[in-house]
Amino acid sequence: MSSDLPARRRPTHRKGRATLTRESVGQAALDFLGRRGPAELTMRSLAADLGVSPRALYNYVEDRRDLITLAAELFEAEWRPPALDADPGRWRESLRAFCRDLRAHYRRHPGMTTLALRENVTMARHPAMLRNVDAMIGFFTGVGLSLADAYLACMEAIRLVVGFVELQDALHDRPPAHLDPADLNQLPPSWLRPEPDSDVELPYLSRISELEPSPAGALFDFSLDIFVEGIAARAHPGSRLPSPP
Repeated sequence: MSSDLPARRRPTHRKGRATLTRESVGQAALDFLGRRGPAELTMRSLAADLGVSPRALYNYVEDRRDLITLAAELFEAEWRPPALDADPGRWRESLRAFCRDLRAHYRRHPGMTTLALRENVTMARHPAMLRNVDAMIGFFTGVGLSLADAYLACMEAIRLVVGFVELQDALHDRPPAHLDPADLNQLPPSWLRPEPDSDVELPYLSRISELEPSPAGALFDFSLDIFVEGIAARAHPGSRLPSPP
């Protein structure tokens, strides 16, 4: 016999604490990455963060790799970049805004990409990520690149942003324990300084110390300028590909 009563919903809280779902566990992993970084993300540490036993997490994810896969999917779904505009007078600033937005997205979840690669987790399969990448390729064809070059430009834009976040922003946002934060702002950086008793001649590096350090935002804009102008030099106005049906 059918019933008109609504289906019972799982309670959102139990004993004053939010109940878990697969999505909430994945979101908790993403939030954990943003606060503590990839090195500390384990099933045990995440369970402690949530105030549950590690065994409770296994009701929603199979293992740590499944947890990272879930976090990666949510990470991709959350990427909602500004629309790209291939208009000849606006495409440069449109591309810069797009890359700045992507940098902010990766900074919110540091280490997500390298963690996924280390755990052999395939990223970029979420429909939102695929649509964004497809739109980037279409944008680059719109500014005059061939389809082959548009694909390469799309990949290079992602590498530029991810590489900057992982190698530059991560050190400043969360300096490793062995690094003095003040040392990060010195020129040249420690790894480009010779030993005190070294007699090696470095006529240009020795003069770098006279310069004022550039903030990370200025460094990123410098990289963007080189990338954007490289695209402009490669593009062929008037050779735009027709839009797909």
